Amino acid sequence: MNKDQIAIYLNEHPEFFNDYPELLAKIHAIKPEDLPLEPLNALSVADRIIKRVHADKEHLKSKLDWFLEIAQKNEEILGHLCEIERLIFSSVNLPQMILRLKEEIINRFEINSVWVCLVDDTEHLIENKLRERFEGGLDGDLKFIDKQTVQRWFPDGPRPILRAEIPEGSEIFSGPEYRDRVKSEAWFPIVIRGGIVGTLALGSGKPYHFYEGLRTEYLERLTDKLALAIDNILLLDLLKRQSALDRETGLYNEVFLDPVLLREFDRAQRYGKPLSCVKMRIDYFDRLADTVDEGLKIQLRKEAGKILKTNCRTSDMLVRSGEDEFVLLLPEIDREGALLVSERIRNSLEVFRPFEDGPRGDIKAAMGIATYPADSVNSHKELLEAADKGLARALEEGNDQVAAA
Repeated sequence: MNKDQIAIYLNEHPEFFNDYPELLAKIHAIKPEDLPLEPLNALSVADRIIKRVHADKEHLKSKLDWFLEIAQKNEEILGHLCEIERLIFSSVNLPQMILRLKEEIINRFEINSVWVCLVDDTEHLIENKLRERFEGGLDGDLKFIDKQTVQRWFPDGPRPILRAEIPEGSEIFSGPEYRDRVKSEAWFPIVIRGGIVGTLALGSGKPYHFYEGLRTEYLERLTDKLALAIDNILLLDLLKRQSALDRETGLYNEVFLDPVLLREFDRAQRYGKPLSCVKMRIDYFDRLADTVDEGLKIQLRKEAGKILKTNCRTSDMLVRSGEDEFVLLLPEIDREGALLVSERIRNSLEVFRPFEDGPRGDIKAAMGIATYPADSVNSHKELLEAADKGLARALEEGNDQVAAA
């Protein structure tokens, strides 16, 4: 270092003299006219501190303005997404909902292409054969894919896929009409009951509109709401097309069983609550086949249905699943609770007197109980199968029994 550099260093680091007070005293004793160096344009310590404070204030102000701008932009985006969610939840059928979703996303954001892709499968969806019903009427808005395709698209599970550039073309936005329209894309997995059932695909005409590392919380939330809306619409559509109530007993009929069991099992898994299933068979109806006319048998079934409903909560689901079979779903009821409910129903049926001059105990019921969580129950179908096994055991043990799987 030359003398000028040393002088600048000492001026900018006065703490150096803490260990050499005698040197500082000698420097103070030097008269300015005796200095061999040219005057420096360096600032004093106080001047440098003031300058730094001013610079920090400007930096903080600039940063605050930036934060406010981001907050306002996020608030605007959130408002758009809340409005889209409101519209899709107010839709009454799948074509209407998909069309609304596409129009709103295109109009509110810098995105020119929107597709919804669904797997036509009942493993996680309430209904299948969607391709037959909707594919022609939703041209340009909805695509149907198979399970292998969706597994290939999302090999790492339900995580968004973002592509900043698409040099080889998009697998979803395929065709000559998209070649110049889609330069970057994002695929958000649609998840229902723990399984990926499709994707919400967004395409932008700008390269790097979507890119790895982009924050996607808002769009992921929108996709979650889309999954819920699809599930609700399919359930309502199924119930509208099928009569939900059994004419003879006033209970839900067999068509209602699978979608309701699927939803209740999903809820039990999601919130860590127990779910019990009771499968019962009432033998009395068979024994009436040749002795009572059809009108009276119908009346007796109605009375049996009333007894079952009287012994259940409003949150329980009662389904007539066959000629003389019924299924009872007990949300948030464990095995011991299900045993108590089953015994209460069995005792109520036993004391019921269908005929004034007949003896009590004419109606007998066998019941099988299964409860989730259990080692052998990992799906709604396995829960019902376990209850079936319990019913078979109760019938083997003498009919008028309650047996747990």
